[in-house]
Amino acid sequence: MSLISHTAASPAVSEQQTSQRSVPPDAPEQHLREHATPVRTRRRQRLALEHAPAEVVYVVRSGLLAIETAPPGKHRQLLELFYPGDIVRRALVPELPGVALTALGVSEVWRLPARSFDALLAASPEQSVQAHRRLAEQHARATLHASIVGALTGDERFASLLIEIGLRLGSSTPTGMALDVPLSRTDIADYLALNPDTLSRITSRFRARGLLLSARSGHAVLPAWEALCAATPVAAALLALHTPRAA
Repeated sequence: MSLISHTAASPAVSEQQTSQRSVPPDAPEQHLREHATPVRTRRRQRLALEHAPAEVVYVVRSGLLAIETAPPGKHRQLLELFYPGDIVRRALVPELPGVALTALGVSEVWRLPARSFDALLAASPEQSVQAHRRLAEQHARATLHASIVGALTGDERFASLLIEIGLRLGSSTPTGMALDVPLSRTDIADYLALNPDTLSRITSRFRARGLLLSARSGHAVLPAWEALCAATPVAAALLALHTPRAA
């Protein structure tokens, strides 16, 4: 198992997938752990990036994190989501005003200097291939998200996000795909570049169409997966990029 692998071997229908999914340690990761500083975060905690050293690497161990930015006089934006196993290289984060790595739920990351991270990868060609593959996948996900926000309708954007978090955080139940959603309504609106009132109307439409059930705050059920996938033209790309891989 590599230091960036997922823990689940199947899509969101696996019972093992939860919002607290984490990457289990193995021998190479133990070596990585010896060079890293574990950072356990509370919900909404920000990990400063704006004044951080240029060469810092974060490896997400559990939870859900996001890159956010807050340009002066403009609304906050969520630019990218990071799941367990993802790698955040400070040098690859755009130099934007107020940029930060924010925990959207209780999370853990390992922080280490890029030189130490690169030296560990150099000692293991297999780990190096896996790390570069993960970074390439993250870039593809970010590109897809930019396309979703720039080209799709509000309903299609929301359907796309539900598919993404369903694949990443969901588990199969008799009533459909169940998941605890660490993103707040404001987070979702910011991530999808939607007005909160518009998002509220979209959510109501999805409930009326039988695509979304909300049992309690932060918990949702997706009762009609195939119909949800039919609600966005990028469902196939989302399945390819967000379905957990075998370890």
